[in-house]
Amino acid sequence: MEIAPAPPRRRLSPRARVLLAVGIFGPVTLLALLPTMFGLQRYVVASDSMSGGIERGSVVFERRVPVGDLRVGDVITYERPEAADSGGLVTHRIEWIDGARLQTRGDAEKGPDPWLVALDEPTMSRVVMAVPYVGYPFIAPIGPSVWLLVLLVPGALLAFLLVQDARRARRAPAQMPHRVGTSPR
Repeated sequence: MEIAPAPPRRRLSPRARVLLAVGIFGPVTLLALLPTMFGLQRYVVASDSMSGGIERGSVVFERRVPVGDLRVGDVITYERPEAADSGGLVTHRIEWIDGARLQTRGDAEKGPDPWLVALDEPTMSRVVMAVPYVGYPFIAPIGPSVWLLVLLVPGALLAFLLVQDARRARRAPAQMPHRVGTSPR
């Protein structure tokens, strides 16, 4: 019986590893750091109230602008007034502006919001652009145990791969098997 050597395993070249890392981490870095460098804020749209204009799960990039620069039709993000039934941020379109206050409405809503927004601060956040679907991981209805798995499994896989890579690197070239009929390198 003849025993054939195992075919050599194909490994990613250092260049391919760098390209893979840039392909994965590049877009994430751009979405996280680049807006900050340009003075933009980021928010994730967590409801369907702006559907048709900005979908749920979109990341909106905003810039603080003077209140006098706001116009009807602009989309702004503001803290929900105390008169509202719940707190949190709201991203809605301006319906009308009347000096010291304005009225907003979500694109998917039938009527305007039941409150008026006071213009008592010198600036407000106005939406500059929205990137759809990117924010879904941040608003997904999953519990802490699922997040733990989402972080733990890739982390364990990465640690395993790093240990395997370190073991391979420690082997001396003379100890590495070579094919029959070829000389070792």
